Amino acid sequence: MKPVDLLKTERIVELTTEMVRIKGISGEEQPMADWVFSFLSDLGADKIHKLTVAESGDSVVAVFNEAGEGPAMLLNFHLDTFPEFAGWETPPFEPVAQENRLYGLGTHDMKGGAACLLAAVEALVRSNAPLKGKLVVAATSDEENWSRGAHALVDSGLIQDCEYCLIPEPSSKNTLTIGARGRHVFRLAFTGRTVHSAYGGGINAVVDAAKVAAELDAMPQSDFGYSELFDLHGTQCVIGLNGGGTLVLMPEKADLFIDRFLLPGQTLAWATDQIKAAVDRAGISGRYELFVDERPTPAPLPYVVPPESKFVTTVRSVLAEETGVAVDNVRLDIARSVADTNHIAGHGGVPTMICGPLGGNTCEANEYVLIDSLLPVAKTYVRSVLALIGKEL
Repeated sequence: MKPVDLLKTERIVELTTEMVRIKGISGEEQPMADWVFSFLSDLGADKIHKLTVAESGDSVVAVFNEAGEGPAMLLNFHLDTFPEFAGWETPPFEPVAQENRLYGLGTHDMKGGAACLLAAVEALVRSNAPLKGKLVVAATSDEENWSRGAHALVDSGLIQDCEYCLIPEPSSKNTLTIGARGRHVFRLAFTGRTVHSAYGGGINAVVDAAKVAAELDAMPQSDFGYSELFDLHGTQCVIGLNGGGTLVLMPEKADLFIDRFLLPGQTLAWATDQIKAAVDRAGISGRYELFVDERPTPAPLPYVVPPESKFVTTVRSVLAEETGVAVDNVRLDIARSVADTNHIAGHGGVPTMICGPLGGNTCEANEYVLIDSLLPVAKTYVRSVLALIGKEL
C-alpha cells in the first residue's frame, strides 16, 4: 500500500489530541519530549538521540534510513507552547471538536502540524516506502523563547548533511513560506551626570534616551527596506526605555531597547549604522554604548530559499495538487517574525520552508486548528519526502 493511502484524518486528530493533553509550556516541555521519543522509538528509528537543553526539555532527534546514500532531509517541529492565557471557553488541555475546528492549547502552534508530520513519518515507515536518502526527524525545545533546542540540534552535527527541511508551523491558505525576516535587539546604554534634581545642571540620561527614542520612531518605513517580491518591509520598534526612579536625583543611567526585523539580504552592520545615525541626529548631551543581541543563542538570521530551486518547486507542486489549486495559486511568502526556521537555515545551513495546517487564535485563548486542513498537509509531507529523497517505485 502506498504511504499516502495510510493517512487518515482521524489518526492525525488522535495524535493532535494526545499531544495537546500533554502540558508542554516553554521551559516545561520534557513530558512532550518523552512522548515524542517513545513514539519515534516505536517506529523503529535507526538511531534516536536526546539532546540536553538548558532550562528546557530535551530536543529529540531520530534518524531513519541512516545508511541512505542519497540527499538527506530534515522534518522538524517544536515541542513547546505559550502558557494558557485567560479567556478560554473550553479546557485548554482537553481538545474539543466543534464542526471543523479542534480547540486546544497548541493545536495550531504547532501540535496539529506536528501530528501531520508524525503521521507522515508513520505512514512512510509502515508502508516500507523505499528511500535513497536519510530522513531526520527532530523535535526541538525552547522555540517560543530562545531556540536553544534548535541550536542544540545544529551543534549536534546530526543535520549537517541535510539538503532540505520542512516545518509545519501555522500557515495561511494556499501559502508556502520559503524564508523569514531576521531579528536583532539593540540596547543603547546612556550615561549622563547626576546632580540633585532640585537644583538643575547635570546630564539627564533618561532625557537623552527619550530624544533618541523619538528620533528612531520618526524614521520613515522606507528607511528599513522593501521586498517587492514578497510585498514586505523591514521594521523597527522601540520596545523599552528604563532609567531613573523616585530619588531626588537626575538619572545618570538609562537603557533604550530597539527591536529590528531585517529582510533577506540586509545586514546587521547596515541596521547598526542607521541606529548610530539616529543617535547623532538626536543631539544627546551624554555618552552612550551600543549592545546587540544580548541573548543565550545567536540572533535569528534572515533567509530565503530560492523560489526556482528544486526544493521550492517540488513542494509547491505537491501542495497545489493536495489542496486542489493551480501551482501559480500557491503563494510564496516569507515569515514576518522569527522561529526555529531562522536558526536551522541561518546557522545550520539547511534550506528550510514552512508548510502547515490552517487555524486561528494562534498563541491566544481559544486556539484552534481546522480539521480539514490536516490531511492535505500530511500528504504533502509524504509526497515531498518521496519526491526529494525517495527511490523510484
